[in-house]
Formats: sequence, C-alpha cells, structure tokens
Amino acid sequence: MFDRIVLLTDLSEVTRLALKPLAAIARTFSSKVTIFHAFRGSSELFYLDGSAAEVRRVIDDADRQRVMPQLAALRDELATMGVEAEVVARVGSTFELATEALAEFNADLAVVATHGQHEFTGRVLGSATARIIRDARVPILSVNERFAENVDTWKGFHRIVQPVDFTADWQPILRAAEGFAAEVGGRLELLDVVQPVHTQTLTTPEGEILLPKDLQYQIRAKMQARLSDAAHTVQRVPAYWQLIEDNKAGSAVMAYADKGADLIVVPAIGRDQVRNTLLGSTAEHVVKNSRCPVLTVHPDWGTTE
Repeated sequence: MFDRIVLLTDLSEVTRLALKPLAAIARTFSSKVTIFHAFRGSSELFYLDGSAAEVRRVIDDADRQRVMPQLAALRDELATMGVEAEVVARVGSTFELATEALAEFNADLAVVATHGQHEFTGRVLGSATARIIRDARVPILSVNERFAENVDTWKGFHRIVQPVDFTADWQPILRAAEGFAAEVGGRLELLDVVQPVHTQTLTTPEGEILLPKDLQYQIRAKMQARLSDAAHTVQRVPAYWQLIEDNKAGSAVMAYADKGADLIVVPAIGRDQVRNTLLGSTAEHVVKNSRCPVLTVHPDWGTTE
C-alpha cells in the first residue's frame, strides 16, 4: 500500500512528532523513506545572471550546509526506530518543490507536520501544508503540535476513527480506511454527527410549520441504520459505529477521538469542501486540532488501490 513515503519538513520542532507514526507505517510496509526539505537559498535572486550569479551559488551552498545537519538528525532518529531514510534538500518554494518531489519520488504517502491554528490562516487554505493536503493526489499523514500530548503513549494504529458524511462520496474513503486498518491490525470506528432538534416549529416565509414530536427520534433511527449498514460492509477488520448528537460536528469528532483514537481518516480537503460542506469543515477542524495522527485520502485513490 505504502511502498514509498516522503516526509516533507520545514525543520520545525513539530516535525519530530511525525517520526513515530511514520516509522510505524514504514516498518509495516517495508517502505522506502525520503526526507525532503525545500530551503529558500537564493531563490528570490533568480534575476541575477553572469558573474553576479556566483553570489547565488555561495548563498545556496551556505544555506544547504545550514540545513543538512538538521536533516541528518531526523534521518538518524528514524534509524533508531528501525527505518532507513535518504535526505534530499533543494532550493525553492516549499509548496511547488514538495508537490514536484511527491511526483518525482513516485510517493504513495506524504507525511507532514502542521502548526495547527497558526498553519491554517484566515485565508482559506493559505498555508503550504494546507495546499499540499488539498492538491496532492496521494494520501497525507499529518500531525500537529497537539499530538505532543499523546506521542509518548501512542503505540500504533489500533483504533482508527472515520467520520462519515453520507452526503459525500464516503464509500471509497471507507474502503481505503478498511484496507489500511487490515494492514496495520487495527479496527474501524465509524462516526456520524447529527444536529439535535431544539424546537417543534419551523419558521418559513409562509409561516410556521409544526414538526412531528418524534422528529429527532426519526432522524436518529435513520442515521443509526445507515451507520450500521456501512459498518456491516467492512469485512476485513472489526467495525463499530457511533452516532453523536451535537451542533458542532468538528468538536464532536474531536471529543470522541480524544478517548483513545490512534488515527482519524478524513477525505482530502478539496477546493470546494473547506467551508461549503459539513465534512469539509470537519476535516479542516480535525487536521488543525487532532491529538492523534490524521490520514487524509482522496476518494479516487481508494478506488485504485
């Protein structure tokens, strides 16, 4: 499933949090691992040519010498976990070179460490990490600073949680999550969040409509049936389901996952998903706030594995 893994790092301390889950996957799949870093160097001096271009070489060499010991330290730490890795560093834009590196190395999985709330700015998907999650066609395993609270006790991918939104293309994501869980020896827990009904009337331009007294029960029963049916399609690993009533889907998923989840699987955040659908908003919230690793998967990837 994951023969070639690329760790994309900005060399911040949070990167070290990604090493433990990366190593767990690499050992399971005997993966080839590449640690990739894009450094600025002289990339902003592209207009220099002729004899002045020598300045660029000096700057690039100095910057490369600065980052290589840090990259070597990451490689050595992975080695202590039983994983060999090669190091690649290049001059240029983090996002552009990272995307190119995933294609060049024929990666099956990218691993990134995000900076949580700071990484996802007020601009929709404005950060390099978020753009990689959005645009990469391979699964992305991400962690953020909050994983520091659990990294020492994290022992593998045993409890795998997948929020399900039945209005989206959820079946391929479920198949991908099932396949991963089977390989790592985990179990799947499917979640759906429904908003509670707080009133018996619905206000419309034509006036108020009296809702059935058992409306909440009807909604709950329907969603429980759908979750149960979805869980019964999982054949390769144990599968469980849980329906949660909450006004905030993202917070509800996080509260559930905080009770011992080892991984959350969500759809890759698309250009049209972030603010416009329930699951898109939930996925963004999970990537930013999860205290365990998050695997984002494109629906079309799940159908080709």
